[in-house]
Amino acid sequence: MVDEAAQVLDEIGCDPTPYPVPDLFMNELLAVLCRLPGSRSPQVQEALSMVEALDMARVGNGHELLALAADFAGRWNPSGYDAVYIALAARSDGVWLTTDARAASRIPKSSLVRLLGA
Repeated sequence: MVDEAAQVLDEIGCDPTPYPVPDLFMNELLAVLCRLPGSRSPQVQEALSMVEALDMARVGNGHELLALAADFAGRWNPSGYDAVYIALAARSDGVWLTTDARAASRIPKSSLVRLLGA
């Protein structure tokens, strides 16, 4: 999984256009970084800055995105957060990258999800 994640980061570094993220992505990243054992503010800030430097487009939670996310949540039962990522993938002709096999298995439209580390 680490090799695959590194490959994705390389792809984003070369061209971030195919990798838009919802605004909540940075909040979720911050939460993950803060839970890491021994995390300290300077390291967390540095990691956030490195991800921001990738220059991925951040998409706001507008009505259309949230309506589609609600539709997907009702049909497939992902978490609300995951539904936002799936909706963004659908709206941008992209794919939701996840390491959560259980969440990915709920999505019957396989073109919308790519399980990393599978």
